[in-house]
Amino acid sequence: MPGFSDYAAQAALNWESGQAAMPALGSRFLALFTTAPADSGSGGTEVSGGSYARVQVAGSAATNGSTASGNPTLHFASTPSWIVAGMTVTDTTAPSAIAAGTTVLSTTGTTVTMSANAAGSGVGSGDTLQFSLWPAASASSGAEPATAPANVTNGGVATFPQASASWGTVVAFGIYDASTSGNLISFDYLGNYKWLPFTCSLASPGVLTSPANGYSNSDPVVVTQKYGGTLPTTGGSFAGVLTVANSTTDTFTVGVNTTSTGDGSVRKIVQQSVPANVQPAFNASSLTLTLA
Repeated sequence: MPGFSDYAAQAALNWESGQAAMPALGSRFLALFTTAPADSGSGGTEVSGGSYARVQVAGSAATNGSTASGNPTLHFASTPSWIVAGMTVTDTTAPSAIAAGTTVLSTTGTTVTMSANAAGSGVGSGDTLQFSLWPAASASSGAEPATAPANVTNGGVATFPQASASWGTVVAFGIYDASTSGNLISFDYLGNYKWLPFTCSLASPGVLTSPANGYSNSDPVVVTQKYGGTLPTTGGSFAGVLTVANSTTDTFTVGVNTTSTGDGSVRKIVQQSVPANVQPAFNASSLTLTLA
């Protein structure tokens, strides 16, 4: 299900149980999928051809000049092109030099202007700074039927190369540790929507109940099994993108006949068609990663 890939989940468990250190902090790259991958990282369909390339959304850069306390301007020999407004910035050499939550306001060829002034003794020349398109994650909260899993939403715009041929209809995105191949770390669907718990009746079609879900007829949604839960058995399939019908405040159907009751999680998504000669960009607050 969306969230941690097997690679990331195993790394977290190995760290948690004292077996191994977490993989080193490094660069991150945003990938687009027309079919979402499995937890293993396989089974999905990443966009290919048509000038497609993953976009760097996190990484480090070393300063080549100091920034005095009370000043917001960072200095580089050459500002990496992937650093964009809205990214968070931290000083991994001197963590107290940049306050938590500080973001990039603007860039030039050799400078980055931050949303807050440097603090303490300031940022030193040669300090290693880490940038990320995502801020710190929010903790999970609430209880069913009003749960909000731990989540994080992009704070800046992710811009891909202009498509020289159709990329198809993009439905999901993933975070990798390399610009090609590499390890899938996490993935989720497009759109700033939360996963909602549901119960489902035995009916043709099965009726999904998710209080105050906000869905309307024709909305595209995806369904997944909850941790420890059991999806209804069906005469069809809950796989892929489904379409909401018979919507009320608390209930709806997705055209799947069920042969038992069950439960799961459902999420509204955005489907993004990328034709030739279009340069796709994903605005701030449009890419949400969740983890139950």
